[in-house]
Amino acid sequence: MACSVVKWRSDPFYGRVAVVKAGNGYVVGDFTGWIHGAFKEVVELPPGRYAVASTDGAEECLVEPPEYPWHFSVPYMGVDWGDVAEIRIYAPEPPEVSGGRVVKLLEGEPFSIYAAVIKSRRYEVRCCGKVKRYRRPPLVEGHGIYAMYEVLPDRAANRTGCRDLRRQFCGGTLKDVAEIALSASEFADALYLHPIYPAMSYHRYDVVNHLDVDERLGGWAAFAALKDALNGRGMKLVLDLVLYHVGLRNPLFPNGPFIIRDQSFTTLVKSLADIMPRNALTGLLLGEPPYDTFLKVWLMPRLDYSDRRAVQYARSVVEFWTPKVDGFRLDVAHGVPPSAWDEILEPARHRYILGEHVGNPAPFYKSIKGFTAYILYGELVKSGSFSTISEAINRYLALTPPGALPYMNTFIENHDTDRAVTTMGGLVTVGYAVIFTLPGVPSVYAGGECGVGGRASDRTNRAPYKPCPGSPIADTLRALYSARREFGLWRGPAWAEQKRGRIIINRPGTRAEIDLNKIAILGAGRQQEIPL
Repeated sequence: MACSVVKWRSDPFYGRVAVVKAGNGYVVGDFTGWIHGAFKEVVELPPGRYAVASTDGAEECLVEPPEYPWHFSVPYMGVDWGDVAEIRIYAPEPPEVSGGRVVKLLEGEPFSIYAAVIKSRRYEVRCCGKVKRYRRPPLVEGHGIYAMYEVLPDRAANRTGCRDLRRQFCGGTLKDVAEIALSASEFADALYLHPIYPAMSYHRYDVVNHLDVDERLGGWAAFAALKDALNGRGMKLVLDLVLYHVGLRNPLFPNGPFIIRDQSFTTLVKSLADIMPRNALTGLLLGEPPYDTFLKVWLMPRLDYSDRRAVQYARSVVEFWTPKVDGFRLDVAHGVPPSAWDEILEPARHRYILGEHVGNPAPFYKSIKGFTAYILYGELVKSGSFSTISEAINRYLALTPPGALPYMNTFIENHDTDRAVTTMGGLVTVGYAVIFTLPGVPSVYAGGECGVGGRASDRTNRAPYKPCPGSPIADTLRALYSARREFGLWRGPAWAEQKRGRIIINRPGTRAEIDLNKIAILGAGRQQEIPL
């Protein structure tokens, strides 16, 4: 058996969770993004369909509610948006909710997931021969970010004439970052900035010092100038934190909180890293590393969060940067135990926090409010029809807690994916229309406003930025951002349908109708059309 429910226990965030056994050692599945580190022996999961790693590959793990209808007035299953409340219900048949509208978001066996919109302070759920009464769920919190602009600092300009996009530094600085971020301020109010720390690589995810700004980028003076420029334009700064792993040259390695399988071999690797160029190391270090790493990348040793020193170190990094930024994006958030995140993030609880997760973040929402919406992204870029896009939207909404929706990062490309023009072709502006119309925080990856193409496999998706004055995609993004704020499209509740060749995203009192040529937004006696 791929997994088994050991027991159920009460939880103030989820209502109740299943303690699930799935093999020995690390538990790995779509809920961990298929990497090790977050869970050992067991994982606590709300009801749902998951995939877990097994000796034969991936197997389904069904966590069926012990009773129907399955609903609690808790943050995971409901939220008060102010004018209305939105709740989720798991049931094998359509439920009824007193004074509310019910929409099926995801159909499945043995249960489907329904959303209900209610106005009253108390409500009843009727289903499956039962009637249950509830109080309205908690009020959603705001964070003031409506859209982000994503920048990889080294690729903000090409100052070195770089050609090898896999390895070479192209020479972008934080001054270049400021210039292109300000040029995007008409369709984004926050800069999502990739790592800026001294590191071994141009992308800086192999961090050598978490408490410094790389001199290649201009150092602390350039960081202060960037902050001043953003503040002057009313833009916030969301900084990428890399805490799942460190760089091989980081002083913390190897005598800190790491999992070392061969100490002598590890010591040799460390000594080589201190004297050899990075490119030479990459060609030399092949096979199975003698220590735990990020995806078997020798240059990225993984921190062991079962060791208190790792938690304390990560928390010290958060404490250092919290006064300097407006929020954080947590790299490989799905590889760190939720209980560790609770302690690490405590100093930044009032900041906007976004975690990277390439699967279903269900067991992490208690600790991190929002995640990268890969569940939606994967369907958007491969969908061949509006009906499948509508289904993808509803599936994403069904699998995302209502209270997490304002924090979710929706996107159609980022630094780890193929460029949207390459994958979606002429549907790029339709993709932007969808993510700018849904609850959450849509992001535009630098160059996306220019219609730049490229593949992740050869890093052409990370080509240096080139200005594109007069870009029609940028014009569309400006109009979408303006409508997003004017019509309150960052809020929920929302659900999608396909009708007359259009994607319709519904809200109480507002709807957005998207076709191949335009988006029409109607609500509160107003209407706006935006060409796509």
